Amino acid sequence: MSFHFGTPPDPDKDGIMECHHYRNAVDDYGRDGGLMDSPMLKHWFVINACDVILGEDAMYKYSAQTLFEMLQDMSTSHEEYQNMLECKDAQEADELFNPNPLTA
Repeated sequence: MSFHFGTPPDPDKDGIMECHHYRNAVDDYGRDGGLMDSPMLKHWFVINACDVILGEDAMYKYSAQTLFEMLQDMSTSHEEYQNMLECKDAQEADELFNPNPLTA
């Protein structure tokens, strides 16, 4: 999946300044800190992040509160999964370095 920029403005209809702002936002995409300086890029980023994490058009389907709660649930689930993996790795290491003499 690639980053989707907004629809390019029409200079005759939207004006030359809108085209200038659009070009700056596209250029800011690759610049460190670009999200802080470019409201247009920030908007596109939120739309794209919601699409990637929560599904296509998620920003338009759900309220901000629902989106945030969904992200919190994902974060909690991921943290629990990571903890489970760490416990499994620790158990495997313990079994490797401290074999049970009854099963060996």
